Amino acid sequence: MSIAEHVKSLQQHLAQYGLYPVPADADREGSEIFKICFLNKYEMQRWQELREKEREQRDEHST
Repeated sequence: MSIAEHVKSLQQHLAQYGLYPVPADADREGSEIFKICFLNKYEMQRWQELREKEREQRDEHST
């Protein structure tokens, strides 16, 4: 999975909880700073497990 795909997937996941990216021009007062959140491999693995469980539950409910 590419970085762009990971970012899109993470944005979709966070959107479920009402969390959305802040527009880039929201912080024009300060200098331009790139803000990147790195997830460690354990957080990423746990997040993937939760996504798979959610898919399984949706599949069970749809059948």
